[in-house]
Amino acid sequence: MQLSDFRVGWRLLAKDWRWSGSAIAGLALGFAACFLLLGFVMHSFSYDTSHPDPDRVHLVKTRFHFPGVPEEWSEQATQALRGTILQQRLPADVTMYAQVPASLAIDGQAHAAQVTLVDPAFVAMMGVRTLEGDATAALRRPDSIVLTVTAANKLFGRATGVVDELVTVAGERHAVGALVADPPSASTVPFELLAGAGSTLWGGQDRDDATQNWGRLFGRVYIKLHAGADPAALTAALQRASDASPLHQQLDPAFLAQLGDKKLMDVALVRLRDAYLDPDLAKGAVLHGDRPVLFAVAALALLILLLAAINYVNLATVRTLRRQREIAISKVLGAPAGQVVAQFLAESVLIALAATVIGLLCAWQLMPLFGELMNRPIGAFLDLPAVAAFLGLGLLTGVLAGLHPAWVALRVKPAAALAGRHDQETPGGLRARRALTVLQLASAMALASITLSVAWQTYHVLSASPGFDARSKLVIDAGAPFAAPDPRVRSFVEAVQRLPGVNGVGQSLEAVGRQDIVQKGALRRDGAAPITIEWKGISPTFLSVYGVRPLAGRLHEERRDAEVKEDEKAAGLVLSASAVRALGFATPQDAVGRTVDGDGKAYQVIGVVPDLRFQSLREEASPVAFRLSRSTPVLTVSFQGSATAVEAAVEAAWRRYLPDKALQMTRQESLLAAHYADDVRSVKLLAGAALLAIAIAAMGVYVLSAYSVQRRTREIVLHRLFGAGRADIVRLLGRETLLLVAISAVAGIPPALLVVRHYLAGFVDHTPNWGWAVVLAFVIAALVALASVLRGIGVALALRPNAALRT
Repeated sequence: MQLSDFRVGWRLLAKDWRWSGSAIAGLALGFAACFLLLGFVMHSFSYDTSHPDPDRVHLVKTRFHFPGVPEEWSEQATQALRGTILQQRLPADVTMYAQVPASLAIDGQAHAAQVTLVDPAFVAMMGVRTLEGDATAALRRPDSIVLTVTAANKLFGRATGVVDELVTVAGERHAVGALVADPPSASTVPFELLAGAGSTLWGGQDRDDATQNWGRLFGRVYIKLHAGADPAALTAALQRASDASPLHQQLDPAFLAQLGDKKLMDVALVRLRDAYLDPDLAKGAVLHGDRPVLFAVAALALLILLLAAINYVNLATVRTLRRQREIAISKVLGAPAGQVVAQFLAESVLIALAATVIGLLCAWQLMPLFGELMNRPIGAFLDLPAVAAFLGLGLLTGVLAGLHPAWVALRVKPAAALAGRHDQETPGGLRARRALTVLQLASAMALASITLSVAWQTYHVLSASPGFDARSKLVIDAGAPFAAPDPRVRSFVEAVQRLPGVNGVGQSLEAVGRQDIVQKGALRRDGAAPITIEWKGISPTFLSVYGVRPLAGRLHEERRDAEVKEDEKAAGLVLSASAVRALGFATPQDAVGRTVDGDGKAYQVIGVVPDLRFQSLREEASPVAFRLSRSTPVLTVSFQGSATAVEAAVEAAWRRYLPDKALQMTRQESLLAAHYADDVRSVKLLAGAALLAIAIAAMGVYVLSAYSVQRRTREIVLHRLFGAGRADIVRLLGRETLLLVAISAVAGIPPALLVVRHYLAGFVDHTPNWGWAVVLAFVIAALVALASVLRGIGVALALRPNAALRT
């Protein structure tokens, strides 16, 4: 191709500006969607790549083996492993990374904050850039905090001059010791406010338990190997420390015997560079990407671009057929085959590059909204290398999309075209364009089927009963777990109980539906093997506040059980129905009054309740034992009437009793819905892709049908002259579309069914009518395809025989 080819191509495109505009708009839409999806994939593969040394820094991942419990790796670790590295002087720097909620008071105004507890080594290990002060020194002081630029703006309204400013946390004054730059958006180690592991805002029993308890996963542990250190040797040292931990002496020997050759806890290292996409952490990591999913997203991006390019090929081919007389004249005047091909490729490249630029601009504008949808801080992925890559993709698309129109132009026979026998396409070319249209329609059907099935299942799990009415519950975090309770909370609870519309207040160690704190242990009955139990620390009113009715026995009662100490047998246990079955009791009634052993204590079973849905419907209900606990910082308010009115009243009571603490209140239903946040995002993403695919497929069917009417004009007119009615013409033209729809369904529905079955296999309960979603998707796509041929049929019915036969 020469520059002159582009100049001529530009003039021809400008002359036919309506066609050029529609072709560019269709391709630009495909490019914009493609660039957004590929930008998300590029962002996902860039996590932690900006770290100065991502190959020497490792995350410690752990996996507990409990009988009867799915074995999953977790990014969280026991901080006792960190202590092992420090005590044994292993060849590595180490830091904890644990996020805890805190309430900061500045000038009498409370702010909710997420404090990240780290060691001083964190600054150098993670390449934190200090802007003001000394971050490492600040983390060594118990009364100092470190702010990022974002946190400084939130708290003080400025990002400079904040060092030495004072904030109040848990009644104690803390100084801002340093200001640091925000971490990169593509980081698995995000933070806004840092405090040292020895900070006074985290202390007492909770600190001792978190740092010494081998059975408690608390935050993460990061290590940076010293030069020449062997990761395998360090992993083996940590595994030996775990195998010799006191946890083994605390558990029932019979429980441990069920593990066989498995260790109680596996320890492994994963490079920081690989942490985001580590397949072991698919469920255990907060920030995690899945390679197969990312490859699927990339395939979806290229599929959308392919469908848009097919539309352009169809449009360009029809335009080429209409230009056969012009092509014939060029050939008669001596234009060689190479020049003809170059001219059509130049036009295609111009169209594609214009669409690429528009697509890049659209993607740039939509990037923040798309980042929200994907729940990732995608940031500015359109840097110079990315723009160059996308322009290269646009150029390649233009060249490939121009090949078929150029081939059609080469096949033009000057004598036939100049004699008036033009607008004819070879049978092979027509079959190729029909095949491309089938690909468009089959892809649209498949995407629509998957979208509706995922949406149907998501609706099913969101509306499934968790065992109580979640719409009438508010959850309030009133303190830190295992920390001494604030005496003012008791007064606040009593005030809330007196509010209009409030039915009661229950307390627990952790909220229903949240898995930040999970306590597992062994429970056994006489003469039977121990089972894995999930302990739930609650107040006497907790179960009654959730409206739980016992299947047998009774619930805890405030007057009867409130003063019972945790280690007394008289406190009793309330078991879930799953726990009763796992323990081998024939009926709930058989379990009541029986004695069971757990955590070295004997408990009497006082009641059995139905299973509450603590997990998502991707997991079987775990056996649960409810026991009274003094550590119950999470409040659940049961109410009736307007949620907004109750929230306002609760907030007013909070300001009255705890004015220096930020209120952290959540509706219970939102905690349960959070289990399916990724599913909701997937539905939105798939819905956008499916609508775009259906629109592109409809355009493809329309172009094919419009050309079919043009190609068969004389045939249609002759049918009418020999007495064919309107219904006959509709059948004549609709038969081809119906055949395309049927072939597309045969090609598109089976792969969609495989994808849907794989998706539903991840749930323990799924909607029984999911097959209707596939049928409905097929019907929608078929109706859209049929509707797209109506205009062509209308044109055919309006043909005038005299005018048509003279052409």
